[in-house]
Amino acid sequence: MTLRPLARSLAPLPEESVAGYLLRLSFRLHRSPVRLAELAGLGPQKTDRLSADYLLGFAPEPAAAFATAVRLDAAEVAALGLRRFEDSYPPLSTTFRNRAAVYFASAWAFTLSTRHCPACLAGNASPIQRALGGAWKSTWHLPVVFACPDHGTLLKHLCWQCGAPSNPIHRRRATLVHRPGAAGIHPLACRADGPDAPGGPSVRWRPCGARLDEDPGRGHDARLTAEALNHLVDLQQQLLERLNGAEPHDPWFFPDLRAVSQLIKLSWPLPEGILTLPEPLTDLIDDHVSAVHRQARARHADGNPHLNLPALWSAPAEAGQCGALLLAARILLGTDSQARPREKIQPLAQAAFVRHPGPYTTLRRQSLSPALARALVRQVHGFHAAGRTEKANVRVASRDCRFGIEHVPPFLPRHWYDEHFAGFADRLDCPTGYTVRHLRRAASLKLAEMAVGGSYPQCARRLGFPAEKAVSTMNKLRPQMAGGGLWADFETRVENIARSLDDDHARTDYERRRFALVDWQVPAVHWAALFDDLSPRFSRMAGQDGQLAATVLVWTEITQAEYTHSPVLTGMRRSGADTTRLIDNITQAYTPANQTATVRVVLRARLETYAARLAARIDQGQHVD
Repeated sequence: MTLRPLARSLAPLPEESVAGYLLRLSFRLHRSPVRLAELAGLGPQKTDRLSADYLLGFAPEPAAAFATAVRLDAAEVAALGLRRFEDSYPPLSTTFRNRAAVYFASAWAFTLSTRHCPACLAGNASPIQRALGGAWKSTWHLPVVFACPDHGTLLKHLCWQCGAPSNPIHRRRATLVHRPGAAGIHPLACRADGPDAPGGPSVRWRPCGARLDEDPGRGHDARLTAEALNHLVDLQQQLLERLNGAEPHDPWFFPDLRAVSQLIKLSWPLPEGILTLPEPLTDLIDDHVSAVHRQARARHADGNPHLNLPALWSAPAEAGQCGALLLAARILLGTDSQARPREKIQPLAQAAFVRHPGPYTTLRRQSLSPALARALVRQVHGFHAAGRTEKANVRVASRDCRFGIEHVPPFLPRHWYDEHFAGFADRLDCPTGYTVRHLRRAASLKLAEMAVGGSYPQCARRLGFPAEKAVSTMNKLRPQMAGGGLWADFETRVENIARSLDDDHARTDYERRRFALVDWQVPAVHWAALFDDLSPRFSRMAGQDGQLAATVLVWTEITQAEYTHSPVLTGMRRSGADTTRLIDNITQAYTPANQTATVRVVLRARLETYAARLAARIDQGQHVD
């Protein structure tokens, strides 16, 4: 059947939504919204429901039919839907690998029940707006739109007469407009179910009918001062400018704003000194969060998990509460998405983890800016914390690095340690002969975390040594560095090393070196050339014993790893072979008292020269013998 244009139509008002346009045009044509949708080419509709998907916009074929029927062009039809904000407002289109995260993020995508500004709905003095009212704006369906800068007021979300939302869920089913099969209801009238007629509920349905362009004296919350209202209206103006593309595009702005708003709810009340807001705005947030927590406790008492509690994740419906929450999140985030203030976010992350570990972990799975993702990872004793629910979710680099984990030596080179950690070990509680070893190992673990993230056992595995060694190091250092700001000082010193690596344009690829030497041993002919003339004075290094010891010493020098983690010793331990004599030969080379023994000094110098040449070949991509 050929679709014919309707006898009469309407030009869309600026910012008008699909739902608002259908309400105005259906009223003008004396049709129900459902019947208008059918006449306008949207296909057969159920009498009690119009697809809520229309709020986003129409698919290409229905959009073309609709444009023809109502005499609009394609751009005018597209402007009615929320999809035009997809680029500036990513929550409308974000997808996630984790299905739970999809649900919790989509709670901030849009709302079916719109907020409204009575003054905007009243329209202007034009004949058409006097008859049909002003626009139901599409932006009012976005959770981040809570105020009207034009009229300096907060939006309403409930009918002033019946107290119902503008588009209540009917029979547990979402619909574009409430009771869309009913005709003759003014576009600005409340469509919520009205009181029962005298004959009881079986009598024909009638709506509330109150005009929402009217505001009979029900102003803002009495606690909301002029100063607090100005803060909210100013924020709303900034958010609208971002939605409409007036600000430089930042793809992380709204996802981060949503995530920190959710974080505030999970960590409320906030730790002291983190945030300063006018008292009325703090009270509004407290009202909302207290109500949400009461719901959560009730669910928990009934044996139901509160992870899926919608109010825990969605934006507050009440405009003042929503605006106050968003303002708090905006202040916490600062102005630069590349440098989210970790010092403000970290205490909230810790509080959220303690109070709601499951929801906190789910929050971190959302798509966030790298800076916020880093800030949300809890830090304990200088490192990413990986609690029972977090182990898979700490793999986010703790800083922006120009170096990769391949450039991190598994065991901080001694000259790096001497340059950056001189005197540090002496400040620890009860330092031992192994303290420097643990500090060098911990510094490399921290550099790895900076480059790729992860818990320190995960970083150890990435650096090629057993995770239990990292655990042992942290268990030793934790009590030794418990006070005096030592962990903060440790982080500062490692940060200085990281900056040096950032600035080094000739960084060493230690990962490539380890891979190249995984099955390598000093060839017998090379060992003979290095050692035969020293053999009469150093008999214990003769033969295979010396060749294996030399292999370990060269591997250690080239990879800057601990000799105990070399492939030779690792293989011998796995096979059950006795490593005592080999380790004794190796440690003799590292014993300070032996550094003056002429034959050992000569051999050590030869091995270092040999290692430097072999390392150069590996770095150049050449095959090693």
